[in-house]
Amino acid sequence: MNLDVTVIDETEGVRFGRTFVHPVAGSVLEQRVEAIVCPANRRGVMGAGIAGRIRMAGGIEIEREAMTHAPLTIGSAISTNPGSLVKNGVWCIIHAVVSDALGAPTRLDIVRHATTAALTEADRRRVKSILLPPLGSGLGTGRLPTGKVAVAMIEEIVAYLRRFTCRLDRIVLAQHDAREAEEIRQALIEARELWWGLKV
Repeated sequence: MNLDVTVIDETEGVRFGRTFVHPVAGSVLEQRVEAIVCPANRRGVMGAGIAGRIRMAGGIEIEREAMTHAPLTIGSAISTNPGSLVKNGVWCIIHAVVSDALGAPTRLDIVRHATTAALTEADRRRVKSILLPPLGSGLGTGRLPTGKVAVAMIEEIVAYLRRFTCRLDRIVLAQHDAREAEEIRQALIEARELWWGLKV
């Protein structure tokens, strides 16, 4: 049963064919989506940050299932049950593998591969809406600048939507604050003008 009944304000994002892509500010757990993408490592261990919040909210069984697939391939994505997040309408957690171990550094090319892998897994699971956080970004050793990650992920999203018949109706890009969300919205507008061949 599709519980995704969010009313969308199309001034907040950009449409690419059937798929509406929009940034939001706030917690990844506050969004009404059928799949949440979680930055992952090869062991499937869900530590701090977004992964830790998903584990705390959804339950340890999410991490346990991810770990049964270990060692995971860098740049790939797998999906697990959503634990207790099912009550929020979440069908699955998609683990996008961007690092070798918990807290280990990553690279932009890995983020690109993992972004595409996450979208592919979402299509395989036939979900209609997905939330993507900035994978591998943030503060600390080996973390990538959020701005560079955002641009790389937008490029991969647009390329994916151009290449494939996508089942996704909505892609939500989670940002830390309203300023970042507006910057991403502008980047999406530019992306559609440059790569989609359409004017907003």
